[in-house]
Amino acid sequence: MLLLVNQTADLSPTELRFADWIRWSPAQPGVALLNVDVPSRGRTRQLDAVIWTRQRCIVIDLKGFRSPQNGTLVVPPNGPWHMDDGRVADIYGNDDHHNPMAQVQTNCLATKDWASQVIGRKRFVYGLVLVMLLPGQDVPFLDADAHPDMTDIIIEDFDVFRYYLHRLGTYRAQWTADEVDSLLTRLGVEHLYADRTVIAEALEEPTHAT
Repeated sequence: MLLLVNQTADLSPTELRFADWIRWSPAQPGVALLNVDVPSRGRTRQLDAVIWTRQRCIVIDLKGFRSPQNGTLVVPPNGPWHMDDGRVADIYGNDDHHNPMAQVQTNCLATKDWASQVIGRKRFVYGLVLVMLLPGQDVPFLDADAHPDMTDIIIEDFDVFRYYLHRLGTYRAQWTADEVDSLLTRLGVEHLYADRTVIAEALEEPTHAT
């Protein structure tokens, strides 16, 4: 997977750990862009990360705990996430007015609307909330039976994340290197890679003899 990092100095410790995960997945086809703003209704929205494979575009919201809490992480259909002992999960962006799922959905909608406009065709955008843990923290289970369609949650587990990406290869291709290259250029990050050929190689896009 090709890793593109916009403004490396601005990455948080959680984002730096995620960048390492991408570096540990060199055989996985795709392009991962970290720390980027996308246009949204005349303004911009900051995305922690977005991954393109030939099958999907995935907006990733990286969340970390501010204090160690152990036990099952419970994701209700509404309201803040909490632990199975009833305490609100001490996760950034998780309170009575916001929760990580609502944030990733908003980011997905903004990315979908913008990308569809740029390439001239409607495209689905999927969401993933990746929850990173503090050293020694134990959150062995996730209770999230009622989360929205086209969104997933992973509690820090590199093998689960790698499987999440690996299974995308079973779906029908939706994205081309030309489209991804066009979006990256419109975002102003084309300087992070040499040319469109790099994107095609990262996506493992088939070449057709002429």
